[in-house]
Amino acid sequence: MSTTININDSTIVKEIVANNFQTAKVFEKYGIDFCCKGNRPLTKAAEERKINISELIGELVSVSKNNKEKSERYDEWDLVFLSNYIVNNHHAYVREAIPRIQEHLEKVENRHGKTHTHMIDVNKLFRQISDEMISHMHKEEKVLFPIVKYLHDCKTFNEKPKTGGYGTIKNPINAMENEHIGAGGIMESIRELTDNYTLPEDACTTFTLTNKELEEFEQDLHKHVHLENNILFPKAINLEEELLKISK
Repeated sequence: MSTTININDSTIVKEIVANNFQTAKVFEKYGIDFCCKGNRPLTKAAEERKINISELIGELVSVSKNNKEKSERYDEWDLVFLSNYIVNNHHAYVREAIPRIQEHLEKVENRHGKTHTHMIDVNKLFRQISDEMISHMHKEEKVLFPIVKYLHDCKTFNEKPKTGGYGTIKNPINAMENEHIGAGGIMESIRELTDNYTLPEDACTTFTLTNKELEEFEQDLHKHVHLENNILFPKAINLEEELLKISK
């Protein structure tokens, strides 16, 4: 059974979130990337965002203590269960959200594009991330996650995996991590263009809804990438390395 980790200035960001996902709310509040840039000590993340490290640690410790029982222990799940969770929750959400948000963005651009020109760029960027995410999820479901399941089955039967088709699981994982960086960069640009999803005074109901949907989409992406980059991928790499040591 896992215990709450001791949070200090040298604690790695991704380890804090992996131990208790409720702490992600604190990192998002301060604009700290716990997904693609999660493999760095807390002090570096705080310095980058010019945040008082003592106050940050205090908030993280408070959230960890108050929400210990509410936080899912994703790092304790087996790899196949975690992969299925990602597909059934995050992939399903993305496929449902994309057409809905695209429709709303078109309406906002048509109605407000002349007075709020940044929404033209937001619409363009969201179309870009939509195409990339659909392709990305397809590759995970058809290539990477089946390899994860294959490694899980090899462990069950104590068999050495045959990696001739893909060399090592690090290859598809590296490709997926690079695509995560690209997707995160696009959503960061959208956040900057909208001034942290701040609404103009003349925002209509659709404009208000769209900004909320974009922020929700970004938050889901953060969790999606965190589960893969910081939990699923490292555990899959370690499992493959362990299985390749089997002599038979």
